[in-house]
Amino acid sequence: MDINFSAFEAWPFILKLNFVLIICFLCISLLLISSVYYQRLTKNIKFKRRQNLENILLDFINSYLFDKDFDKDKEVLILKKKYLLTDFHLKITIKQILMFNENLKGESTGSIKDLFMALGLYDYIMKDLKTTSWQRKARAIYVLSQLSINIPKSFIDPLINDKRIEVRQQVILYILTLSEANPLDFLNKIDSPLTLWQQIYIEHSLKNAYKGEIPDFSQWIGHKMWSVVVFSVRMMSEFNQFQNIPVLMSLIDHKEEAVRREAIRSLSKMEHIELVPILISKFYNETQYIKQEIFKTIKHNGTYNQLQSLKSKMYHEDDSIQVYYYRLEHYFMTKLSLNLNNKI
Repeated sequence: MDINFSAFEAWPFILKLNFVLIICFLCISLLLISSVYYQRLTKNIKFKRRQNLENILLDFINSYLFDKDFDKDKEVLILKKKYLLTDFHLKITIKQILMFNENLKGESTGSIKDLFMALGLYDYIMKDLKTTSWQRKARAIYVLSQLSINIPKSFIDPLINDKRIEVRQQVILYILTLSEANPLDFLNKIDSPLTLWQQIYIEHSLKNAYKGEIPDFSQWIGHKMWSVVVFSVRMMSEFNQFQNIPVLMSLIDHKEEAVRREAIRSLSKMEHIELVPILISKFYNETQYIKQEIFKTIKHNGTYNQLQSLKSKMYHEDDSIQVYYYRLEHYFMTKLSLNLNNKI
């Protein structure tokens, strides 16, 4: 069938434009559909490859760990030459090893570490540790900590102050996991603030993972990073370091408001009897946030009479502080009323 181009030439301009736009739209649609189909196809192929490799690794690791007749040296060489050829293969292998390591205890964990070394994964991870990619660095440190593999401090120490918080987080995990003593020695080397999540994680690790002696947190009250000081102050009360009460009392006059507030909270938690009278004497010279913290301390550790000693000058305070005061006064009066009724 012949195409009559002369008829097309005779079309009005608007029809030509619509025709061209329709053809372009159809081409773009076909391109997008082809692209989606191709991505779906490659994704399925990659999934099948991953699944196939995972099944091979599952059988291999089980045999390596539990089959006494398994020729480890020979089979490791075969696996490396036949299946561990790309980054994709190595990442899947590391993932499988970590899954086994998480579910095994005792001698088997030592065998898992031996397998990790035999497959050349240690060298692969160490290369990641030397790259400029923060994702690869963070992943490498995570793997090393999960398998409890010691590496020279010369690799870890520079990463304590890495510009990426994700890397610093994994370094803390690594140090706390592998430390047998002085788990927080790295605090002496940091020159960036401790984030709230880092503080929470360190506390959790000290309470649930670390088996050694808890350090004396007073050694960091002079740290240049006030976030480290705040963390140390909080840990003194969390680990009942009552010998540091004089240190905490001195921090009530610290120049940083956050440090003063944390010192008050820790001393309140430790129920230090001298705290409330001293705070009352400092009340009118403090910031609004510290005044609120003093009210909280009086509520938990003080008396109604101690609260009343602040009433005479309360009219000079901001509305929010006055509201806080009268709420606390109502709390004490309700409490006293209940006590009287119980006696009757």
